[in-house]
Amino acid sequence: MAVVGLGLVAAPAVGQTPAAPSVKPPADAAVFDPERSSPVPETQPEEAASDEPIRPEDAATTEDEQVAEKTVQQPGWGNARDQTRAAKRTEAARDCTGAVPPTSRMLGFPGSVAATEGDPLGWLILIVAIGALVVAGIAYAVRHRRGAAPRGPLETVATVVGILGGIAGLAVQFVPGVGVREAPAPVVSMEISDVNRRITQAEYARKTESKPLRGPDGREVGNVIWLEIHLEGYRDKALTLQYASFDSNSSGALLPGTAVTTEVPHEDVDVETQFVPIWVGYPLSEKFEAAFRLLHERRVHAFAETGEMKASRYRYSC
Repeated sequence: MAVVGLGLVAAPAVGQTPAAPSVKPPADAAVFDPERSSPVPETQPEEAASDEPIRPEDAATTEDEQVAEKTVQQPGWGNARDQTRAAKRTEAARDCTGAVPPTSRMLGFPGSVAATEGDPLGWLILIVAIGALVVAGIAYAVRHRRGAAPRGPLETVATVVGILGGIAGLAVQFVPGVGVREAPAPVVSMEISDVNRRITQAEYARKTESKPLRGPDGREVGNVIWLEIHLEGYRDKALTLQYASFDSNSSGALLPGTAVTTEVPHEDVDVETQFVPIWVGYPLSEKFEAAFRLLHERRVHAFAETGEMKASRYRYSC
């Protein structure tokens, strides 16, 4: 049951000025910041956390047992960080006693590719100006071959039109506030581009340049899901990303402690494609799914889902 950067980037249309993509976003780049994320209160576990570690066999309960509210709401079932510090340390120590599968690394940084649509009127003025300068150049060449012939009215008018038209066209095209520019109709799409499995929280923090986590939290392992978000006409619209994990073995029930909302900053441009990495931890259920909703003014504008993913009983690296 379940349906938020860096896929294919739509080529800018004619009349757009693309910004060069960067391998690593600059420090002031308005790209997804995981530190702005916050859990949705309604999905937090209602029980107080217990110091007792979660038994591995709890991950293999039957469907009847999983339907029970007590099992689903157990602290740490959906989110390992819902446990107490002692329980985290106990689980992390237990994970390092067996043949723990290796962890992986993220292969890129979040980023975006942006473009600003040019004004059609500006391009028209520039074309006329270039044509006038061509005419002036031809007139000058003809007059130059004739010797000391005086400058004719055609050459004079074409030169003036070319110079003034060029200045006006460039101003309309590139100077903010000059000319009239219609914003494109809002169009948005969001899809899953890639999934990096068994990524530690510490590795995710390094690649997203966010605050590093210490202790067991930094060693927690999960999947990094790369979202490709394409925006057109959202220059002045505030966007929010909401995502959560769902238990595939419990009829797609929402896993407690996994729902998060975060801002999606975007550049002041007409067209933008963002590549956003989202870290999702492993629940204790055998299989789970992650769903993402892109919201504007609390209304859903785009929806994406990962499909079924396999969890891991080893939720901490060594």
